[in-house]
Amino acid sequence: MTKTTTATSANTENGLPDESAVIEFLRRNPGVLERHPEVIANLTFAHETGGAISLVERQLRALREENGKLKAQLNTLVHVARENEELSQRFHRLSLELMASDNLHDIVAMTRNQVQTFFYTDVAEFCFLDRLKSRLPGLEKSVLDPDSKHASRIRNWVHKRQPVFGPLDPGVRKLLFGEHANITSCVLIPLYHSHEIGLLLLGSKSRDRFIDGMGTIFLSQLGELVSHKISQFID
Repeated sequence: MTKTTTATSANTENGLPDESAVIEFLRRNPGVLERHPEVIANLTFAHETGGAISLVERQLRALREENGKLKAQLNTLVHVARENEELSQRFHRLSLELMASDNLHDIVAMTRNQVQTFFYTDVAEFCFLDRLKSRLPGLEKSVLDPDSKHASRIRNWVHKRQPVFGPLDPGVRKLLFGEHANITSCVLIPLYHSHEIGLLLLGSKSRDRFIDGMGTIFLSQLGELVSHKISQFID
């Protein structure tokens, strides 16, 4: 016979209601404990670290833990909101700078500078498709080498029109970023308007700066903005 059965039998023999009767009574009369708070105050529960705590203490502890979780979630939401606001302001400033530019070389140089500054990026470069070489005088170093074994892979990334996250294999990284061998994470943003233009390359020394799965809305909008401005000079 178990302890519970023994205790229940003893209570019945002593004229006291058994556990099931007490539980059923409290279910039917939930206001009883509210009218008799001294009963709750005297209840204790075994604690995982030993000893016992009252029901009130246990409820307070649970409320504190829940409050802590909610506070952490709120802090995260506030942090994300602030980051998005700052990013939106930087994006707006970049848009104004691009609209004021009327020279292709200035647009490329300004985009490199502003993206590195506003988007906390160590390297910002371009990789234009080789078929546009004749329309990009002075920017030959940023044109894709058609003889590279990686050329078709890069064209395919442009064609898919979706940001591509690195790290990349050494050969592709060297082709795209050249001397910037210390790049450990990157994102390749396709540039296209009426036709495909190439890639905007963002690279970082931090492995966690650009990771697959991060939001791509601003990255895609950045690509569209830069593409639209460049297309005015190469269409």
